Amino acid sequence: MISDEKHRALQRLHALMAHTVANGCTADEEISAARMAGRLADEIMGSSIANTSLDSFEPLRPADSLRAERESADYKAALEKSTVEGLLKSAVQELSMTHINTVSPPGRRLDGSVQWLDVRHLLNSHLSMVLGVSNTRMSRQVLADTIEELVQDGMLPERLAIASER
Repeated sequence: MISDEKHRALQRLHALMAHTVANGCTADEEISAARMAGRLADEIMGSSIANTSLDSFEPLRPADSLRAERESADYKAALEKSTVEGLLKSAVQELSMTHINTVSPPGRRLDGSVQWLDVRHLLNSHLSMVLGVSNTRMSRQVLADTIEELVQDGMLPERLAIASER
């Protein structure tokens, strides 16, 4: 019969292994749960709650475990995705600021009436053209999400003051 301690540990391990993108978690949550599951499995295998046939099992050393994780295809894919997202975000911010400074140069005196433009509307159409975004819903959504993220992070202004023509 399985001891209560081992039974609880196995239930926790099973719950951690259920944290997948297919079950509604984000990719980061899935990776985090996999790491915790690996540590818990190492504890189960190397602790006094392991059964006698597994007592001789020697768990991986932390350095071996980290090396194996870094060499995994999932880790490499997550790292590549993060890098590409960072590059896209930087490119969109740079192109956005260039366009904003062309439309509304910093420090320009605005005599007379001013029109306020939402930067999202201004940049979505301009950057779609500049970046050659295909006419698919997904590509337009990626660009819109990137612009929204930059605005929310304070890296782009939310609105621009443009001098109205009389």
